[in-house]
Amino acid sequence: MEPKFNIDRPKISDEEIKKHQNFEQLVKQFKQQSLNKAKHDKSWWKSKKVRYSAVIAGITVICTISYLALFKNESKQNTTHETVITQNNNKQNIPTKKNFISEPSPKLKVNYTSYKINNAKGGEIKHPTSSKIKVPVNTFIDKNGKDIIGDVTIEYREFHDAADIIASGIPMAYDSAGKKYTLESAGMFDIKGSQNGEPVFIKKDKKVEVELASANSENKFNQYYLDTVAKNWQYLKKDDKLSILKTQGKSHEKPNDIEANPKLQNLKNQIEVVIPKKIDSVKFVYTKKIDAIPKAKEPAKINKPTPGRPTFYLEGSYKEFPELAAFDNVIFEVGPENKNYRQEMHEITWSDVKVSEGPVKGKNYLLTLTYRKQVEKLVVYPTLTGNDLAKAEKKYEQKFKDYENLVEKKQVEEKRLMAEMEAKQKAYLAEIKLKQEEFDKQRAKLIAEFKQKEQNQLASNFNAMSLQTKATRLFSISSFGIFNSDCPHSEPTGKTITPMFAVNDQSLPVNPDILYMIDHNTKVVYNIAFKEGFKITYEPSNNYSLCIFRNNKLFICNKDQFKATTNKDSNRFTVTELPDNADNLVDFKKALEI
Repeated sequence: MEPKFNIDRPKISDEEIKKHQNFEQLVKQFKQQSLNKAKHDKSWWKSKKVRYSAVIAGITVICTISYLALFKNESKQNTTHETVITQNNNKQNIPTKKNFISEPSPKLKVNYTSYKINNAKGGEIKHPTSSKIKVPVNTFIDKNGKDIIGDVTIEYREFHDAADIIASGIPMAYDSAGKKYTLESAGMFDIKGSQNGEPVFIKKDKKVEVELASANSENKFNQYYLDTVAKNWQYLKKDDKLSILKTQGKSHEKPNDIEANPKLQNLKNQIEVVIPKKIDSVKFVYTKKIDAIPKAKEPAKINKPTPGRPTFYLEGSYKEFPELAAFDNVIFEVGPENKNYRQEMHEITWSDVKVSEGPVKGKNYLLTLTYRKQVEKLVVYPTLTGNDLAKAEKKYEQKFKDYENLVEKKQVEEKRLMAEMEAKQKAYLAEIKLKQEEFDKQRAKLIAEFKQKEQNQLASNFNAMSLQTKATRLFSISSFGIFNSDCPHSEPTGKTITPMFAVNDQSLPVNPDILYMIDHNTKVVYNIAFKEGFKITYEPSNNYSLCIFRNNKLFICNKDQFKATTNKDSNRFTVTELPDNADNLVDFKKALEI
């Protein structure tokens, strides 16, 4: 009997697929059936046709089940992930797995604010944006359905504008009955609860009330919940409970200028003025003390007459020049620097002789000789001979010893004063270092506080609403997650282009990894798909800006740049790269002109 192959088998049902999902068990079962058959039919191996039929049937079963298992596995994977194609530096398309909610940049964050609330007491949480979270008594349970005992951590954050939405990575696409929309948000929030790192849940018979502060008081919005399993927004109800809140009192105060902070000003004054003045004062005082130390004067060495040099005595000159009275019988030697000396000078009886201090104080003298109109000046050196020289040398040795002692004492005192001065200056420099560290720490703290305050204001657009109307949108939630007050908008139907991006006319093109388009008229954020070639459709009468992420770099095409390009019917958009330090929501919002 020839083998038969059934090529028109009926479609396998889902139940049949589920029944045979365990491939190993099915193969085991098939082998066991074959062995049992062989045991009861000894002629089984003798029939080639039977053998071939069994083998082919086995292969058919294996191939069928393998195909079904693979198909089922692929279907299962496709329900949990979406594949996004991005471009790398080599401009090759590489598929990467991307979560349904995926922040486009690690630099931009919409941070959670954590609150504690006791489950047995319940209570009300007041968020800085004026939003409120009202929790009834005994609202939370654990995964086993048991009441939570103690405090529950509530993590909460809000999104109020295009920058918040882009930074969050939360998709705003909405599919209703096969028709695609993009949601305009009047306010969105993300809320979750936990205890000791484990998630908690809201009881079925309990509701948590969220009064969401909104910058939009229009009554055209619906309430939605983001179903992350179905990957779509789930309509809840018409957002008809709208409470208008008019501003009371003054608007949000702008954070003080950091550099004008009194504590910083005081520290800066200490570092730059007060302590440096103390250092200068120490230097001045100790320099004065060092200068006041008596200076030792080295005694003049007694000179012996130089052989071959002319010498002479002065008689009766000691009373006229007292400096020479200490030395008896002084012999003056004519210095070699005298070019006018002549031997005939010894033959003249000079009418006037004056001795004054010479060019080298304490070593030589200036001798002025006068006879009638003749005046001669000689540089002379006092010398001694014989006993006078011996006495003078002995006296000189004692004076020189005293001089050396005085020099040594002066050096010791100077060294002591210098060490004392340097120690005091070192202490002041250490004080400056400590003050600088305190200044830097305090300044960093103030900057962080300033940015947080500014981010809180700009993130919710409330800094620009001080004289405008705010609204509270009332949510009654039975589970944690992401909730939105939205108005769906149809896809734009104006002009469609495939854009190109460059920093300037000469630069290489910027190929987006992720591209967002912001419609500033409708306040809608469009996530432009790569699979469609990043094509954008826009209404020429509206104002748009573009946000491009490329290799963790952020580029902005602002409203003016967008309008200038489209007015020329061009598709080459000039973009501006945000600097690396502009990695916060505040700078991002400013760049997007929000």
